[in-house]
Amino acid sequence: MDFATKMENDKRENHYVDPNAGKVSVRRYAADWLGLKTMAAGTEESYERIMRLHVLPQLGKKTLSQVTAADVEELYAHWRRQGAAPNTIDSRRMALSGKFPHAVRHKRIRENPVKLAEKPDNPSCK
Repeated sequence: MDFATKMENDKRENHYVDPNAGKVSVRRYAADWLGLKTMAAGTEESYERIMRLHVLPQLGKKTLSQVTAADVEELYAHWRRQGAAPNTIDSRRMALSGKFPHAVRHKRIRENPVKLAEKPDNPSCK
């Protein structure tokens, strides 16, 4: 199937994702996403801090469409190298994972790189 035919088929089946829609930076999308979420004040503060201190320094300059599962796995490895405990990494992963399903639902990106990434081992969850 050629590109034009696939694109028309995707549009007809409501699967089409405009390649320009994912060109917003992770930093900008995180701020917008946090502004839209309704959550307890403590949760919002925690998510904002995790984004600001632990996600955006590594991924903030990338666009949503540039983030891959490999980038997310490297982020997990970076946190491990910094000495973060497994439960801390899991909490950070949960904060990170919230915005990518939102981007998929709103047709900013085709796939969720956090979902595709291999989860870090957490012995306390076994």
